[in-house]
Amino acid sequence: MKNNRNLKWIIGIVVVLLVGIGAFFFQSSHSQSENGKTKDTINVGVTGTSFPTAYKKDGKLTGFDVELIRLAGKKAGYHVNIVTGEFDGLLSQLDNGKLDTVANDIAITPERKQKYDFGKIYNKEETTIAVPKNTNYKNIKDLDGKVVSSAVASNNTANLRKYDDKINIKTFDARDLTYEALLSGKVDGVVNTRNNLNALIKEKNYDWKVVNGSAATVQIALPFQKNDQHSAEVKKNLDKAIGEMLKDGTVGQLSQKYFGYDETKDLK
Repeated sequence: MKNNRNLKWIIGIVVVLLVGIGAFFFQSSHSQSENGKTKDTINVGVTGTSFPTAYKKDGKLTGFDVELIRLAGKKAGYHVNIVTGEFDGLLSQLDNGKLDTVANDIAITPERKQKYDFGKIYNKEETTIAVPKNTNYKNIKDLDGKVVSSAVASNNTANLRKYDDKINIKTFDARDLTYEALLSGKVDGVVNTRNNLNALIKEKNYDWKVVNGSAATVQIALPFQKNDQHSAEVKKNLDKAIGEMLKDGTVGQLSQKYFGYDETKDLK
């Protein structure tokens, strides 16, 4: 009888110790960044195929948006877990709470503003078209009646349609497929942002040129779920970090690295 009481006492002590150790490690893993430790893990979606914003190089994810979210997350005290997928699928995961945000060149549009809370603006872009160098196309309007490839879920598609409905737009599920269409001669041009097209031409040494004019100018930011306390907290912390990175020139340096020029000068 005495042995049973001793055994129960020992088991009770062990349980208390295990609970205490678990609580210690849980608290440590969620401690504030002021102590140099991570607050939590945030799940961030990217396509992994969007050059030069979120793509793979030598098997590793990199790009303007990828570097920015990793640096901002670290600055805010988060561990950033990158999740890859198709663009529209990533937004669906954001909708159902599987992702905290998407860092993939997300333009702020009236439709998206109704659905998401957008964070600090960290980039701005112009919608335009790239064409083969040996063509006579100089402006967007020169492509009236021609076929231009675009990603189906891209805001650039809607921007071009609104700007010039005489251009025939052929949509593809992924951005890299839009480039392949122009390379193979299946279309007359490809629509994207001036930043991305110039960077792609330089990186791949494509025999293309970017025409003059723009169908629209858009601002880029991170989208978050509306009316969600956790999302609001993550947004607040990342906004602060990105704001500091704009002021100290970090975002400008990333712009120079991936686009060849600082697109953030008037965002500070």
